[in-house]
Amino acid sequence: MFFVLKSRYRREKIALLGKVEKLRKRLDELGHEKVKFNELEGKLEEENRILKQKLKERNLEIKELKEKLEDIDGRLKTKVEEKTEDYKEKLKRIQSGYDKLIFELDELRH
Repeated sequence: MFFVLKSRYRREKIALLGKVEKLRKRLDELGHEKVKFNELEGKLEEENRILKQKLKERNLEIKELKEKLEDIDGRLKTKVEEKTEDYKEKLKRIQSGYDKLIFELDELRH
């Protein structure tokens, strides 16, 4: 009986050792996967940081371009207003000259 128990104990022990070995291999694989995921996470975080920096630079460039555009737009509006006033004055002078000529023409007719 002792021999049978000893034999059975060995078989169970061997089976359990096989299971333990499989679990150790699986744990090792999971450890490697975890390391890979951590490396990938680190790479992604670094890429994210770089992209955020690029976005900040791009936003700063856009802000500077908007300021330049507003400045140019303001100067153009000022020039257009000045030219418009000049043309209005010229038009008034031409109109008054035309009115004088029409008045003189009416006087000559009468």
